Amino acid sequence: MKKLLILIIVFTIAVKSFAQTEKTRSKWGFGTSITYPLANIYLVHINFKLNEKHKIFFGPCFQNFKHESFKVNAYTLLLGYRYFFWKGLHVETEVYPAYNNIFSNVTQRHYPGIEMWGELKIGYQFNFYGNRLFIQPAPGIGFGFFQTNKPPNFDEEIKYPIFTPQLLIGFRL
Repeated sequence: MKKLLILIIVFTIAVKSFAQTEKTRSKWGFGTSITYPLANIYLVHINFKLNEKHKIFFGPCFQNFKHESFKVNAYTLLLGYRYFFWKGLHVETEVYPAYNNIFSNVTQRHYPGIEMWGELKIGYQFNFYGNRLFIQPAPGIGFGFFQTNKPPNFDEEIKYPIFTPQLLIGFRL
């Protein structure tokens, strides 16, 4: 318990020391995940700032990862909302509607279908170089809403929720 209290105090001091407010006038920004490619997921965040507290984002995403008995091949659209409640500290929600042409190693055939994935995250946005560049750690949890045309073993191999370690880097126009 003592270690947890010390960790909370150190984290609070660190966040207050580095806390920043975004002062750039640009409403548009672009980013990409540097952690998702480790799992063969590639995405581009196109951000639009509605006001100081609210951002929406969207962009293309391609998923090409393997499980034991199948391989995912999903063309995806990223849609999201981010709410800043204290300086760079924020919560966000994302949905990923996709067309997924899964290949099953069990049956040696494709299972084309539609799916919807969602993620809830909490993160902090660190700004650099006059608020033109940013680094944004935003870990979260992910879960599937639905998957049509599932291959054999799909439900056995994918267990929800899934921890999603996200680290975005990006720039503002």
